[in-house]
Amino acid sequence: MKKMFAAIGAIAFSLILTGSAFPAEQINSQVQNQVQEQARKQTQKQTETQSQIQNREQLRLMEKAGSLNAGTIGALRKQHLGNGEIVIAGALAKASNQPVNQIMSLRNQGMGWGEIAQKYNLKLGTVMKSVYASINAYGKQAQQHNEKSGIRAANQIRNEVQNQERMETQHMMQHSSGQMQHEMNMNGPVHDQHGMGMGPGMNGMHGK
Repeated sequence: MKKMFAAIGAIAFSLILTGSAFPAEQINSQVQNQVQEQARKQTQKQTETQSQIQNREQLRLMEKAGSLNAGTIGALRKQHLGNGEIVIAGALAKASNQPVNQIMSLRNQGMGWGEIAQKYNLKLGTVMKSVYASINAYGKQAQQHNEKSGIRAANQIRNEVQNQERMETQHMMQHSSGQMQHEMNMNGPVHDQHGMGMGPGMNGMHGK
């Protein structure tokens, strides 16, 4: 901020020295334009710095929660994966002792996180408990040191992981519904002793 004011003062001083060559209105306009440009550059610099800090905090947290290194996280981001997906994939890879690329290969085949966990005799709930423990510990430490960027990172990663859990629940419900429908189609309708089909919700009792 001091540098910006110093630059503004230098601009104004240089224009005053050459004031005889420019009308007062033109000088004011030039000063205003250059002041606005300096302010814009300063704001952009601060924004970029904040963005870099936030990204660094997210990487640190994802390394802990997903047991991944920065290079692997960067490679997965290039595949257009969200932070929540990356963290869960990393956690499953660690718990199953499999490469994260193997986990993502199964995911790309349409398997849900729960199905991938079951494939390696794991419980998704246990894996997620470990993930949330890492996120909460990171957020708590950031609060103790009043590190706002760390608190924001913990909240954001937690929200993205929770969103993945909601999507997983929907996936399981759709899978279960599709499986039930398939079994009904394979078995056909249930008939009572009179040969009448009994639909869902009927208890088999007939009126008099």
